[in-house]
Formats: sequence, structure tokens, C-alpha cells
Amino acid sequence: MDIVLEARDLYFRFNGPEIFQGLNLRLCRGGIYIILGASGSGKSVLLRLLSGLLSPQKGSVEIEGINLATASKEALEAIRMKMGFVFQEAALISNMSIFDNVALPLRYHTRIREPEVLARVSEKMALFEVDRKCDRSIPAQIGLGMRKRAALARALILEPELLFLDEPTVGLGMEAKDLIARVLSNYQERERATILMVSSEWPSGLHTDYQIGLLDSGRIVAQGTAQEMRAELEKMQKWDCWLK
Repeated sequence: MDIVLEARDLYFRFNGPEIFQGLNLRLCRGGIYIILGASGSGKSVLLRLLSGLLSPQKGSVEIEGINLATASKEALEAIRMKMGFVFQEAALISNMSIFDNVALPLRYHTRIREPEVLARVSEKMALFEVDRKCDRSIPAQIGLGMRKRAALARALILEPELLFLDEPTVGLGMEAKDLIARVLSNYQERERATILMVSSEWPSGLHTDYQIGLLDSGRIVAQGTAQEMRAELEKMQKWDCWLK
């Protein structure tokens, strides 16, 4: 079993009570894993811990066997080059055009020339059907749905091996959700990428096998395939909303 990410006994407190209390998680390479949690359960914080943007008060996170807390600057940079991240509400740079937002990782991390930047950005924007009339718009000038599509295009621009997604489809219509799910499934299968998504909604449209974990009271309290978790949730009337 090829483990790409492992969190052991995570504890984290942020301005108050503990958010996580002994949380454990293991991701195998080439899979899709969805963490379901109610609003306020700490999903966004967990993604930041697992990607190294935050550090736990106790416990460890390893990516490809490297402990993020003790890794050298060079090792961390190499790991981050393999990551893509979509923050909740897209989190595009507010004073930068949509095109330049998507192009930013290429311009920052590579030395490719502008014609190649244009080609790669155009390819990713086409995948997610980003309206090219938005190229020179800033994020505040376009809707949430188009911002999320642009953020996903930016996250894939460096062809990452490990993709962290924070509520990528929440608030979107079914057509947009199906498009995003289809693109992500195809990318995962083609590149054998590992995708970790957190959401307050039951995932739809993914056409590959994926695992679901239920986040509650600071721990992953249940996990399994989509079919197994549907059966489990039917026993837990507390989360009936996810079965609609």
C-alpha cells in the first residue's frame, strides 16, 4: 500500500476549545478521499494542517514519509511543488486579473516563456469552461461559480500529484458540479493523482471509486466507500441532510 499522506494523533486548538482531538488519517496514492463535516467542524483548518499551512500542537503530518514539522526548507519546497490547493470561496488574488491568477504558479515556479504560459492557461481554463471574457476581470467582478472554476484551473496548472480542495462545488448548480466532478475524476485517473476534498455536501458526479470520512467532534468517526457510508449515515439520523 503506497501511503502518500498520513496524519497521526493530531491535536489543534485555535482561540478556544480544541478543534481536533487525536485525529488520524491515511491517504493512499491515486485515490479520491472526501471528508464530510458540518459547518464549524474544522474542515478548512484540517486541510491547512494536512498541507503544512498550519502546525498542530500535538501529533504529526507526513507527506511521502517526510514529517512537515521537521523537514528542511528545501524538502518542504519540493513537496509544495507537487501540491494544488483550492481554498473556500476560491481565494483568488483580489487585485490580479483572472488570467494572471491562473498563470501565477507557472510564472512563479517555472521559467517557461509567455506563449507556453498562454497555451497552458488556456488549456486549463477550457477544461473548467471558464468564460474567456473574464480574462482581464478581477475576481470581484465575476460570480462565485466562475471564480471557483478559475481557482480549480489554477490548482491544476502545475499538474500536481496531491490536490487539496475546500468546498469546491458548494453553492454551484448541478451542471457546474457535474463538470467539476468529471474533470477531477479524469485528472485523477490520468495522472494517478491523490485528491483530498472537504465538503458539507454529499459528493456527486465522481465516476471513480472514492473514500468518504465523517468528521465530527474532532475526529474521523466513520469512513468507507460511498456505498458503505450511505448505509452508515442511514443509521445516524443526525446527518439525514446528506442523504437527500
